Amino acid sequence: MYTEVPLFDVLNYLPDGIIIVDERGVILFANESFCEMLGYENTMLKGLNILSILADIDVFQKCISKVMQDGKSLDASTDFLHRDGYVIETTKSVRMIQHNGTTRFFVNIRNQSELNHLNKELLLSKELIEFQAHELSKLLNHRNQEIEEILGSIDEVIWYINNQNLTLSYVNNAVEDIFGIPKEDFLNDPVLWQQQIHPEDRLLVKTFFETLLPGQSQTICFRIIHNDNQIRWLNSRVHHHPKLHLFIGITSDITAPKAQSEEIAFLALHDPLTLLPNRAKLKLQLDNRFEHSANSPFALMFLDLDNFKNINDTMGHKIGDQILIEVSQRLRNTIGVYDFCARFGGDEFVIVLHNADLIWIDTIAKRLIQVFKEPFKINETDFFLSSSIGIVLYPQDASNEEDLIKHADTAMYNAKHKGKNQFVYYHSSMQQALYDFLRIESLIREGLKQHLFELYFQPLIDSKTLHIEGYEALLRFQHPKEGFIPPDVFIPIAEANGDIHLLAHEVLSQACDFIDTVRLMTNDPFFVAINVSAKQLYQEDFAHTLLDYLKQRSIPTSFLKIEVTESTLMENISLISNQLHELKMGGIRIALDDFGTGYSSFAYLAQLPIDTLKIDKSFILPLFEGDSNRHIVEMIANLAHILGMNVTAEGVEESYHYDFLLENKIDTLQGYHLCRPLPKNEILTKLQDEVHYFKPANSLAYTI
Repeated sequence: MYTEVPLFDVLNYLPDGIIIVDERGVILFANESFCEMLGYENTMLKGLNILSILADIDVFQKCISKVMQDGKSLDASTDFLHRDGYVIETTKSVRMIQHNGTTRFFVNIRNQSELNHLNKELLLSKELIEFQAHELSKLLNHRNQEIEEILGSIDEVIWYINNQNLTLSYVNNAVEDIFGIPKEDFLNDPVLWQQQIHPEDRLLVKTFFETLLPGQSQTICFRIIHNDNQIRWLNSRVHHHPKLHLFIGITSDITAPKAQSEEIAFLALHDPLTLLPNRAKLKLQLDNRFEHSANSPFALMFLDLDNFKNINDTMGHKIGDQILIEVSQRLRNTIGVYDFCARFGGDEFVIVLHNADLIWIDTIAKRLIQVFKEPFKINETDFFLSSSIGIVLYPQDASNEEDLIKHADTAMYNAKHKGKNQFVYYHSSMQQALYDFLRIESLIREGLKQHLFELYFQPLIDSKTLHIEGYEALLRFQHPKEGFIPPDVFIPIAEANGDIHLLAHEVLSQACDFIDTVRLMTNDPFFVAINVSAKQLYQEDFAHTLLDYLKQRSIPTSFLKIEVTESTLMENISLISNQLHELKMGGIRIALDDFGTGYSSFAYLAQLPIDTLKIDKSFILPLFEGDSNRHIVEMIANLAHILGMNVTAEGVEESYHYDFLLENKIDTLQGYHLCRPLPKNEILTKLQDEVHYFKPANSLAYTI
């Protein structure tokens, strides 16, 4: 049982302004909060008509009429006049109370300027209602309808708990929504609320009440099990009343905002596609190791998917995303439970191994390489991938996050340059290789911008007539400061970083310019052969784009020849075969370059639209160093002729090369014994000579 206190004394505890007026607007009661709000003494307001303190006197009559007509409370914004003359913006709630034949209006007034400040706290209404619950519990025991209506209109759970045995004394209707259990069940079983607390949080809640001292107010978050067996998070603001011997609390359901907050926090540290940790989480992981386990060695792996960009470019990012999700799952299943895996960006992943033992690192690296052996099946289509992995050791190779990532990335690129689908440990010598790569990459882009790349043309000579059959276009790069940069230096780098497409366009443009010029000088048939890389042939529209470009330049396709290497064909023979057939149907001839140095699979020769086999110079230069090279050249020539192909020999640098090749009916000759590669202007000058075909010369001892 609790000591009863007068209603008006209770209302004076409330932080909101409270006034009671009659039907004429005469103020019968004003609590201390309202008096302070308007700057009046309590005795000055009592008996005063509310119209004298309203900024708009029409508001009162409209409000009273509306409340009496509808018979329910009315919430509205109202401007009051402070005693000093300025306007105070408020929101008020008006409720009609009829008691013993009289009608009164209970007005709850909140200063709007204060509300903006209070809204920054978590549901300031909790604090407000805490004070309301603090004193109004006595009135509830006497079934005071006015106070019950006020508490019944609140969405949060208001409750009183005995501070001795933690039994529930009072709870409002909101408990039914939050717990899914009728209010009467809680009142009939005062300890039922304890049974609804999640088992893992019961000790937390018990300790909270035991340590909350009289007069203190604190907040606690804990879980309950809803009647539908779902777990919900609650937030309770609890006040230990020193006089009433009660814990008075207000509780709200924070499940939704907490879940949203946790999701935001999760996404801040995780990749939204794969749900793996992201770069930020990786940084925290490494920082934690540096701080707490500075002397503990570990390994970091930088993994990059090989040729993943081709899938994105040809199949679209939707397929690519599905593959990345599957990749992340395979990585999770491969590494140890104490290891860490993050998506670094794009198709790059970083793995931190807690065990720095080299045998263990090798084991994990081999597993990661092996995990890509199985195809990725997306929409009933199999996709085959591999990975290149760079490995760095802490603290031997690097002692901070930036260097660890940089060195592992360097090792990964080294793995790619070695042929991909492998792992490589970092070594300090790799830094120089990376520096050289970046330097040449910069020079390539400078050269493209300043038009420093130039085509040289090496004549292809008909062995029977010694007339020019055509020219092979060879790209040269003469830098004004760095000097001559060989193709075998800049071409691999351009292929690695994608600049090969820009170089290819430069080659095609200059080759077509040369064709246009030579066509004006002679009516003799000829062609220009250009080399095409695998990167170009991987583009689905390559053949169509090339044919369309020739059409725009009004150049017949017979003037252009495409040279591809064996290794290029075998990387993806199915895709490249389609491109070559389209080119062939468009009228472009195709030569297979460096034949004999790659896979040398005769099976595909009959399947591909190849016009010419070019015997690599590595077989021509040592022709007479042994019998095997001559036999190979004879065999290639016979095979090509049986298949209806022409044969071109590269590296014809000596007279005995020339004699042997003629004797074995090689169709076309190319080499320094006939003519070295020349810039466009020198070729044009030779074409203006009376005899502009090329005769065998003395040995120049050059190699291309």
